[in-house]
Amino acid sequence: MINEEARLPQDILHALPGSNAVMKHGVDVDAARWRAELSKRGLPTLTGTLGNIDRTSLTRRDVFEVGDRERTPDNAFQLFYYSLAWGLGIKAPRLHHRLDNFASHREEASELLVSAWNAARDGESVKDAFSILTTDDGAGRIPWFGPAFSTKFLYFAQGAATDPKHLSLDRDVAANLARDAWPDATTDVWVPEVYEQYCTLLGGWAEEASADSSVDREVRADEIELAVTRRA
Repeated sequence: MINEEARLPQDILHALPGSNAVMKHGVDVDAARWRAELSKRGLPTLTGTLGNIDRTSLTRRDVFEVGDRERTPDNAFQLFYYSLAWGLGIKAPRLHHRLDNFASHREEASELLVSAWNAARDGESVKDAFSILTTDDGAGRIPWFGPAFSTKFLYFAQGAATDPKHLSLDRDVAANLARDAWPDATTDVWVPEVYEQYCTLLGGWAEEASADSSVDREVRADEIELAVTRRA
């Protein structure tokens, strides 16, 4: 379990990237491959930034712009594509298997994604929103899309203007928290209760950093997450 009372580590405090750096944080994406794979399966194609370019650096700001769109099934598919592409990066491992399963569960996935998007934007609890996409034992409700994906979808579903409470979590973040707050961290399966503890921890660290005299500004929780991701 996570120790939600753990204090903000000094190395994280001194490595805060700033909100602009968070928004500019990007990963390389092969958009042409994505469009080709979607077309093979009769899935809606990419629109926006990834709709007419072959390779690009997809930033958090780019994905947040999709999260700020009207909450419709079509836009939920776009947010799904964008958040997954951002999480998988240029190699996008096992993309064909992921999209095969997504296509075969298209209607169910659409309902789940819209429901999760609404939960994130309407202020539902972290645990309740995460539970829409993840079972109580940490399995993804959409086959081949586990808890790491769920955290990214919810993070971007909040939109750019919201002080984030749903935070991205992956194996690097979990491993980098082991020394301070999560000694028994697992790196691939997280149940809703643990995800809620994680978000509470980083939210508390953001408040602690904001109150520190060396910082003198409001720190977003995703600044903490990025600093933990980059931790040596």
